[in-house]
Amino acid sequence: MDYIEAAKQVIQEVSQEDGRALVEKGVKVLDVREPGEYLAGAINGAINVPRGVLEPAADLNYPGANPALRDHRDDAWLVVCKSGGRAALATQTLSEMGFKNVTNLVGGMDGWQAAGFPMAIPSDENMTVVLKEPCRID
Repeated sequence: MDYIEAAKQVIQEVSQEDGRALVEKGVKVLDVREPGEYLAGAINGAINVPRGVLEPAADLNYPGANPALRDHRDDAWLVVCKSGGRAALATQTLSEMGFKNVTNLVGGMDGWQAAGFPMAIPSDENMTVVLKEPCRID
């Protein structure tokens, strides 16, 4: 929790209402939850890059980076997770990596859903990490 509190001292954050306004204006949404969380419901159009793989996905020199994130450093981004903690850390990381306009959604997707804001069941096309079928042992 100390890391999250430290991040919140240096990042930009918005309320649920202001976050919705940003989404309606067309700000890009980065969902840093795990793939299973994302596939259960997300903000329409959000791309999914789990917090654990954020740095390589956004790295300018990493061959496996996600171009939908890596190549949009000057765009405005709303960063979301379940409750706002992982997104706060991700917002700080992206700022340190040269992203110009990243904002954490206070309360995350829990708050978004509680407010009754629109959600979609996304396909896996906007995901950096693709879930694999579990191995079967016969």
